[in-house]
Parts: sequence; C-alpha cells; structure tokens
Amino acid sequence: MGTDRMGKDVLTSIVIGTPQTIQIGIVAGGIGILLGVILGFTAGFFGGIVDYIIKFIVDVFQSIPPLVVLIIFAISIPGDMTILQLSLIVGVTSWLGPTRVLRSQVLVMKELNYVSLSRFSGLPSWKIIFMEILPNLLPYVMANFVMTVAGAILASIGIEALGLGAFSSNSLGMTIYWNIWYSSMLQGWWWWWSPPILIIILVFISLYLISQGLDEWANPRLKTKF
Repeated sequence: MGTDRMGKDVLTSIVIGTPQTIQIGIVAGGIGILLGVILGFTAGFFGGIVDYIIKFIVDVFQSIPPLVVLIIFAISIPGDMTILQLSLIVGVTSWLGPTRVLRSQVLVMKELNYVSLSRFSGLPSWKIIFMEILPNLLPYVMANFVMTVAGAILASIGIEALGLGAFSSNSLGMTIYWNIWYSSMLQGWWWWWSPPILIIILVFISLYLISQGLDEWANPRLKTKF
C-alpha cells in the first residue's frame, strides 16, 4: 500500500488503527446501551410520570444535532484527547436510540399474558423484571448494542475527521483527518485514502450482518427465505 505523506506505512497504520476504532465503538456502544437499557426499561415498565419525564428528556436531546453535542464535549476537554475520553464522549451521546427502542419493547412485553398472569398472581415486581422481562429483552439489547457500536464508530470517525479526536491514536478517524489535512484525494494519492475507507465499509457491512442475525434470532418471523 506504500507510505503516507508523513512516511508511515499505510498497511501498518490500518492494522493498528482498525482495532483502535473498533475499541472506541465497543466502549462507547457499551455506555450507550447501558444507559438505554436503564432509561428505556424504567420508562416502559413503570410508565406514568416516570415515562413522561424520560420521554421528555429524550425528545429534548433528540432536538439537538448529535454532532453539535459531540463538538461541544470535544472542545471542552483541554489538551490532546485520549481514546478513553473520546469513547466516553461518544458513549454518553449514544443512548437515545436504544432508549426509545427498548422502551417500546418493554411496553409490549409487560402486556403479554404470562407477564400479566405473574402480576395478578402476586409475584413481586423485581421477580417479574428479572425472571420474565429482562431475559426476553436480551436479544433486543444485543441487536441494539451492535447498531449502537456502528453508530459510535461513525460518530468517532466524524469527530476525529474534524480534527477534534485523539491525536495520539492511529485510529481510522485520524487517518481520515490526515488525508483531509494533506488533501490526498485532490493530490491523487489513492493508495493513502482508499484503504481506510474500504476498511470502514467492511466494518459496517460486518456489523449490519451481525445485527440482522441477532434480529432474526430475536424474531424468527423476520428471517429471510431464499
């Protein structure tokens, strides 16, 4: 693949940078899905004023473009950002989608016959939560986790491409940033800008296929028949 404008081997940068980008996505996705499960489950299960407040908070945050929030967080950190700081910033802005989806699933599940029977039979709420709802919610959590990881990777690449990421890392986002800085596409240095873009596309295709598989596992009726 040759070398970039700074004399670094492009293949080595890709080999080192891809795991770093996936690591950022997994940590950020984990934070996002954890917040999504807590808030979505709380809103869906308890309903009423709790559901209204959480829905209101989600609606308020969704009215703000995520990139603006990310930029505000990123510029508020003094000095060179670390991979962990970038993961935390992306993670705390990745909870909106999972919260909405999991809230809807909990609302459906708590009206199912076996859950209603458990409630009428006097089973405590904590047993209904941990024995009836959470185990059945797990496939949806896993499918949403994969999509949250994909969104977190895209967000981290976007923030790094703007020059607000972790300069000490060799992630794919920083590779894109240096490509933009040196105008590699305009210069015709295809061997520098094309590998990271290809890897990013392959990562997203892989995550999409994993998510589809988990979705079909959670709901067999969605399984594609050939």
